[in-house]
Amino acid sequence: MSARICTSVPLVAARDGAVVIESSCGRSFSVTAEVAMQMSEHLIRSAARARGQHRMAEQQTGEA
Repeated sequence: MSARICTSVPLVAARDGAVVIESSCGRSFSVTAEVAMQMSEHLIRSAARARGQHRMAEQQTGEA
């Protein structure tokens, strides 16, 4: 499965006791507050990993 890459921050709001995430790519879904908190933790860890991977790639190619 190939993920579509969005380059802008999604809209996130609390509605009727749920967290609603609306992507600029056209996707929208609702999750519980607990799931939103878990997603946040996973996003932060994955973002840090991706940043590290990008830096390592730059060092290997001599960019900076």
